[in-house]
Amino acid sequence: MARGSLAILSTENLLHNLSVIKARAPGAQILAMVKANAYGHGLRSVSLRLEKQVDGLGVACIEEAVALRKVGIKIPITLMEGVFEPDELLIAACEKFPVVFHEPTQLEWLTRAVLPIKIFAWLKVDTGLGRLGFSLDQAAWAYEQLACSPHVVQPIGIMSHFGCADLKDHPANQLQQKRFMEFVAGKPGPKSFSNSAALFQFPDAQYEVIRPGAALYGVSPIAGVSAAELGLKPVMTMQTRLIAVRFARRGSTIGYGARYTCPEDMPIGVIAMGYGDGLPRTTRDGAPVLVNGRRCAFVGRVSMDMAMIDLRNCSTARVGDLVVLWGEGMPLEELAQFTDHIAYDILTGVQPRIKFHWTLNA
Repeated sequence: MARGSLAILSTENLLHNLSVIKARAPGAQILAMVKANAYGHGLRSVSLRLEKQVDGLGVACIEEAVALRKVGIKIPITLMEGVFEPDELLIAACEKFPVVFHEPTQLEWLTRAVLPIKIFAWLKVDTGLGRLGFSLDQAAWAYEQLACSPHVVQPIGIMSHFGCADLKDHPANQLQQKRFMEFVAGKPGPKSFSNSAALFQFPDAQYEVIRPGAALYGVSPIAGVSAAELGLKPVMTMQTRLIAVRFARRGSTIGYGARYTCPEDMPIGVIAMGYGDGLPRTTRDGAPVLVNGRRCAFVGRVSMDMAMIDLRNCSTARVGDLVVLWGEGMPLEELAQFTDHIAYDILTGVQPRIKFHWTLNA
């Protein structure tokens, strides 16, 4: 911890957020999203803490799933983007990874496969996001392919994904729900539609399985609504310490490009954390940060390894004093508003040289 930058990760807050999610969807199964290194929180450490509390885990690729099996995770681990080559079907079967099928090529691979164990399959239908999934013109054919496959456990699951769930009144939401309900009508097996935003916005779209991601980690999935308003708590608190305090004269400029000019004589703090650690380079002057629990502001362009802080609101700050960039007391969404990023990609952009510390063991 020589540079003083540390991500404190709260097991208590993770489980608290899960309890909020369960209360919103009583009776639904929880397929917890741990893809992208559990939104930057640690694939293995998060999954070990969730394993006994959820019904399954969702990952982006088979490498993530295999890594979880190697640390002893036994619950279902769903391949949310399916398989990327035919040989992965054999691994999925042997390791009992549920597989999402979203493209005809994947069905061709399944037809030619020789599998020792049947796999559980999800059919993904594109109801309007325009990303992955069989179009409504293809979906009935794809459903029959899976429903008749000797390699697939029956009945299969059916899922889709909202494109505008964070915007409650967007007309696409109602259209997507209508299309999904019409397609799944009369078909057996589990259904899944709700991500974090839909969980809070559309209780009638929860079905048997919900797929929370951002909400698990204490990030609001809804534009204009804070995590605290949803009852969520930040799992990650990103902190560092001042490595220098200097006094700049009125008219002095701070950082590369001389972007910030001091309006008066003022104390400037320097932290050993920059875009090489995951603090966005696009962070603008005035972005909030806590120094010794007091709100201050970033000034000047973020460097690779350092960033500067206006200490006028904490004039007694000294080298070694605590700085919180986001987490407890400083919502990540507030920082994100001063960048060209959203909270999700700031979290997933945290770099390996940041040390992680969990408050409780799994």
